[in-house]
Amino acid sequence: MEALSSSVKRHTIMLVDDEESILNSLRRLLRVKPYDLLLATSGAQALELFEQHSVDLIVCDARMPFMDGPTLLREVYKRDPECMNILLTGYADMSMITQALSDGYIFRYISKPWNDEELQLTLDQALEVQRVLRDRENPQALVGG
Repeated sequence: MEALSSSVKRHTIMLVDDEESILNSLRRLLRVKPYDLLLATSGAQALELFEQHSVDLIVCDARMPFMDGPTLLREVYKRDPECMNILLTGYADMSMITQALSDGYIFRYISKPWNDEELQLTLDQALEVQRVLRDRENPQALVGG
């Protein structure tokens, strides 16, 4: 069983929210998944961590002081368009969400309070889309050469 679990690719996921309670809830939810989690309480801290680590996916609150989620995710997209970005929103600011989706720098948005199964499914889908895109860009990886 140990050999099987070690063959599972670990993904690095960053969780960004200015509320510690939200970060703790997300961390508890995702602790059973094969993820290495990074936690940030601000956009500036998230960008700092992003520069220090290879991040596969970011789950970010839409409304934070100093730098909101869409601004952070737009900056992340400029630095690494392969990083999958998911916006958490507790507010129905559909114009902000629609703009972020149409600009292509977020994969999806999830409303707060979230449904645990929906959130986990969305993360799995985002990582699968990322894997397919990376395999398409690197066809040699598919044949092991």
